[in-house]
Amino acid sequence: MKPSSPTDLISFLGLSIATSPFIFSILCVYLLTELMTEFGKASEEIFRSERLPTLNFPNFER
Repeated sequence: MKPSSPTDLISFLGLSIATSPFIFSILCVYLLTELMTEFGKASEEIFRSERLPTLNFPNFER
């Protein structure tokens, strides 16, 4: 879109400047969700049953 008058140019630039924070925030939210997903996968690996010690409980017979 090529602006033809000065008011069109101002509105075009204003729209371009107003759009960039939204694009940046969408990118940040995407990166944050990816980071949290990877963090969840890493914490799941830590707490898997293969890595935890076996707890031996005494047998209480009644």
